[in-house]
Amino acid sequence: MRAFSILLFILVCQGVHAQPERETLLSINAQLDEAVVKKNIAVLEKYYADDFVFTHGTGFVEGKASWIKNVANPNTHFVSRAQDSTTVELHDDVALVIGKIEITRKEKDKNIAYGIWYIRVYRKRSDLWQMISHRTTREWHT
Repeated sequence: MRAFSILLFILVCQGVHAQPERETLLSINAQLDEAVVKKNIAVLEKYYADDFVFTHGTGFVEGKASWIKNVANPNTHFVSRAQDSTTVELHDDVALVIGKIEITRKEKDKNIAYGIWYIRVYRKRSDLWQMISHRTTREWHT
């Protein structure tokens, strides 16, 4: 019985320790989508790792510089990127963030609405969580 109590205590402590990391990752994840809408390049530069890889739902793959250039383009207008159903799976200095985003983008004089399911991989380097991969796994249009 004592061994079970010790094991339970260890598991509870690990869960308590992991909760702040999960909250941090959820916050960074949301900040990145908000930064895309607001074209806040400083936030994107900070939280996308230099080796970041973005695999779009179309299969198109680009890196950090290309994606940030696309976001910064004056002809690119994201109206909103709303997170939903987001979960975090922690593995020491690597985390998977899985969820969906409902996106509205303005093209010419009309809004285009669609959604994506994604898997994002973050890695903690020098006490900073950075996204190293975004992979769209499913896309739908409304």
